Amino acid sequence: MKNKKFTYFLIVAVVGLWGAIIYQVIARKLANQDNNDGTPTPAKLIKEAFDDYSMPKDTAKLMLNYRDPFGLTKKIDTVAEDVRSRGREPKLIPHVNKPSINWSFITYLGYIRNPASKKLVALVNINGQSIAMAEGETRNQVKLIRNLKDSIKVSYSGSIKFIAIKSSAQ
Repeated sequence: MKNKKFTYFLIVAVVGLWGAIIYQVIARKLANQDNNDGTPTPAKLIKEAFDDYSMPKDTAKLMLNYRDPFGLTKKIDTVAEDVRSRGREPKLIPHVNKPSINWSFITYLGYIRNPASKKLVALVNINGQSIAMAEGETRNQVKLIRNLKDSIKVSYSGSIKFIAIKSSAQ
């Protein structure tokens, strides 16, 4: 019996609470409608959409009269520009091409791993002579720069080239 009375009390409390909430919402809505009787209300501000498609005119001017921090540019460019401004054409220096090197005298036969030092030793054929070379070694003016197992990087008379391994089927 005691439990039934408490349940009825809770139902009445919940209905009363929801009734108060609904009454407040309706009362505010009616108050806003009554306010529209001719008294001015402040207008709402409407924001314009930002126009992303129009590019503003660039008014900044870069002053590039500082020194090159990396030293990559040379003073020759500025001197050549001064010569052109005086009306004289600068003298052109002919470009000397290096003679092409025939790399066919070097063939890479393979590699061997040294078990003691765990380093790769390349087997290279230079002018018909088989030579075992480690990285950094120079023989017959040919320097082995890098051994990559499938190819080697060699330097000869100032030129550098990768030479692939010669397959046994050839």
